Amino acid sequence: MTQYTKLNSQGNDFILIESNKHFDNFTIDDIKHYSRRDVVGCDQFFIVDASDRSNVFCDVYNQDGSKACQCGNGLRATMLFLNEKYSITKTNLIVCDVAYRAKINNKEISIDMGQASYINIKDEYTNPKYNIKQSGIVVTMENISARMSFSFIPLSIGNKHCVVFSDYCIKHKDEISSVIDEIFNKEMNIGFISNAQDFIIDGKVTIDLVVNERGAGYTESCGSGATAAAICMFKLYELEHECKVNSSSISVRQKGGVLSVIKSYNPDRYELVGPSAIEGEGNLE
Repeated sequence: MTQYTKLNSQGNDFILIESNKHFDNFTIDDIKHYSRRDVVGCDQFFIVDASDRSNVFCDVYNQDGSKACQCGNGLRATMLFLNEKYSITKTNLIVCDVAYRAKINNKEISIDMGQASYINIKDEYTNPKYNIKQSGIVVTMENISARMSFSFIPLSIGNKHCVVFSDYCIKHKDEISSVIDEIFNKEMNIGFISNAQDFIIDGKVTIDLVVNERGAGYTESCGSGATAAAICMFKLYELEHECKVNSSSISVRQKGGVLSVIKSYNPDRYELVGPSAIEGEGNLE
């Protein structure tokens, strides 16, 4: 048997086990089994090595067994676990050889999500069914036969995201997800912002977001998705107004709650801030 801890970040839930304790070597089929809602259930499965308290290695898996190289909410939950069990207040959480600085202060947990890189898709992704245009960082995709057009920003923050910000994109999220999955071979997390134009007019507006996570589907909260959405809104606001967002902070509301994304400059880096909770413990048999 292997002991696990069940963690939750605003409805985004995780199974965490420690590889440096009594540990059965888990197969991908095992991870998929325990991730099922009729067994234990989670959005992501974490295998954590906390033998070095300053550099904690994390292997992260989606419900479908695919490997994930970023999970902002899961990293915050892991920081809470480390604080509760080992009294750690700050550490490096290492995922896919990338270190994310984590810290906890009372109930507020923050992860330095690093820098973003924008994806130029014109040469890499083509599909004769769609008219794809890219102007700067913004991609517009048109399906003439389906009379559907939408705009999004593709970027990477350790994992890849397409942030869709067209009007009424939430209403058509399933159709848009199908198109993006087809174009990008299901390698993208897909975020839908329902009030992007409101934020571009007034940078104090809270962003409303829904995320279709790669390998997990629609979740109540997605930390990297919230970060990606905020990064895009920072950029669109700055391009529109030729100035910084006043507070250098954006609030992102999802079904599970509100997260904050704080931007620092020169170079541009992004910090994800919000609460997490421990739901309980058990044994995987």
